[in-house]
Amino acid sequence: MSLKGKTIVVTGASKGLGLGIVKRLAEEGANVIAHYNSGDITEAKEIIEQAGGTFTAFQADLSNEEEILALADRINACGDIYGLVNNAGVCFFEDFFTITPESYDKTFNVNMKAPFLLTQKITEQMVKKGIKGRVVNFSSITAVSGSATQVHYGAAKGAISAFTHMAAEALGQYGITVNAVMPGPIPTKHNSAYLAQDSSKQELCSRMPMRQYGDPAYIADAVVYFLGERACWTTGTTLPVDGGYLAK
Repeated sequence: MSLKGKTIVVTGASKGLGLGIVKRLAEEGANVIAHYNSGDITEAKEIIEQAGGTFTAFQADLSNEEEILALADRINACGDIYGLVNNAGVCFFEDFFTITPESYDKTFNVNMKAPFLLTQKITEQMVKKGIKGRVVNFSSITAVSGSATQVHYGAAKGAISAFTHMAAEALGQYGITVNAVMPGPIPTKHNSAYLAQDSSKQELCSRMPMRQYGDPAYIADAVVYFLGERACWTTGTTLPVDGGYLAK
């Protein structure tokens, strides 16, 4: 197992896609540093420790710059970091004309600013220690497939895709890869009410050749690929894992 004994940071690890990633990392024998904002991190802790790995958890509000920087310092103090998975995100379904500056700022701070600053600070330590590490960001199909109620979210995820390309260029000389996953429709806590609507399910699934919603495990498999040795020559890539949603 290529990730056995390696330390991977996962943001937003207490639920949804983040918890799915933790489960796959446990199977790979990785050690995990988990970020969470709210909710119970106990399940993630038990999953890693039962698999024989070490688990450390830090709470932080990623909409707050001071807390983002403090989180980066706490993570770096844990020792050699091999991988960073910038999974945490927020998504508000709002009419375009009612999006407030506060909603816009929180959307961009959590979805774009936090990954930028965490990547900057954690890869800086990788470089100093000579670690040829991995960064995996989270974009979204919304970045390239418009949604009238997710204008600010889609814009932030589009920025993540661009950041992934640029950071790959900046960090490649140090042997650090930067890639992104672009999930399709997958029910999680922040979107389950919307995706459960019959009209939403019919419209979204009709656009996918696979004709069904995804599962967090599908995304976790893509993340583990990018973290692993077999992706050592893959960087600057944004991979849709979307049941074929963007194929149409």
